[in-house]
Amino acid sequence: MSERALKILAVDDPAVFAYTDKSKGILERYGKPVDFEITLWSEYYAKMMDVFEGKASYDIVMIAGHLWASDMVRKGFLAPLSYEDEDILPVISREMKYDGKTYLSPSFCDGHMIVYRKSVVKKALGSLPGDVITPEEYIRIAKLVYESEKKPSVAMKADSSEIFTDAIPFLRMRGVDVYTESGVDCDRSEIIEGLEAYCELKAYALPGTDTFGNREVADAIRSGSAPLAITWSGQMGVVMDGLEDSEDLGFATLSTAWNVTWSFAVSAKSDMKAEAEEFLGFLRSAETDRLAGETSGAPVRLSSYKAGAKDHPWYDCQVRMFENARPLLCGENAGDKNGVFYAEIAEAFAGRKTAQAAMRDAQAKIKSM
Repeated sequence: MSERALKILAVDDPAVFAYTDKSKGILERYGKPVDFEITLWSEYYAKMMDVFEGKASYDIVMIAGHLWASDMVRKGFLAPLSYEDEDILPVISREMKYDGKTYLSPSFCDGHMIVYRKSVVKKALGSLPGDVITPEEYIRIAKLVYESEKKPSVAMKADSSEIFTDAIPFLRMRGVDVYTESGVDCDRSEIIEGLEAYCELKAYALPGTDTFGNREVADAIRSGSAPLAITWSGQMGVVMDGLEDSEDLGFATLSTAWNVTWSFAVSAKSDMKAEAEEFLGFLRSAETDRLAGETSGAPVRLSSYKAGAKDHPWYDCQVRMFENARPLLCGENAGDKNGVFYAEIAEAFAGRKTAQAAMRDAQAKIKSM
């Protein structure tokens, strides 16, 4: 067995910092040399592709579940894995597979979760919303809260590096998706109406929301400046950590939510595949999932959700979100295609293009790839 450290390329997210947090002792408990390199989300995809193209050397990389997996497997970038489903949530286990084989090992989930201040929302609505609401209802609540508070009250994760996935529930609010089995199909009235609805939320949003990523949205929720926001399930641990007035927070999800399971994969180019798979088994273990889940707020095992339900009041709603969320059918060259949507939706959100022009241009650009 080689004595060199396993090299892991990981995305900048709470679960990953849990692995490297010495106070949790996860890597210390593993006891073998491991080198985690954590990279910003805005830079991650390009660096990951360097690994697959032989420009950088890592044994393990993080993969955005179904969003990238099929493309990566078809291109021969990932090595197959061998493990049982264990007590991983079934919807997550299915996402780890492609064409009957397992290629991914789950880390945490990122799906659309709504966080709101009960006191503010009840004052505006007269009651609290259910745990699953439509995008139309979310917009109505945002407007009523804005009118009740007489100030911008919504945080949106609308930075150009986040905006496509933030907008997905609204893009699909008329029952169709930007991708179909036959490819991209976004230049439709239903998608355009959805994008217009998403852009409408800007009127009720905090100033600067077009630069907000995970940290800014979490800060806005925690400080109370945003009594209504949509964030990722994988950020819930950060949102709730040590919050003194946490009992005032309520949780819901969108009927059109999307979820992706951030997962680890072994690079086909690694010369330490057996060692890498052993390490992934450790990261996937019940104890590690529980510890990492405390930080991210989005573990992957049923046992973690059962054990943590009392201390993590969003868990029940979150599991329902996982089960109801729909994937994207982006297919080959997913990263490049989705990059077009990030850019074009940002143009519409900024008012530099109409929603119709943005979706028309996105359709043309992706079709030409």
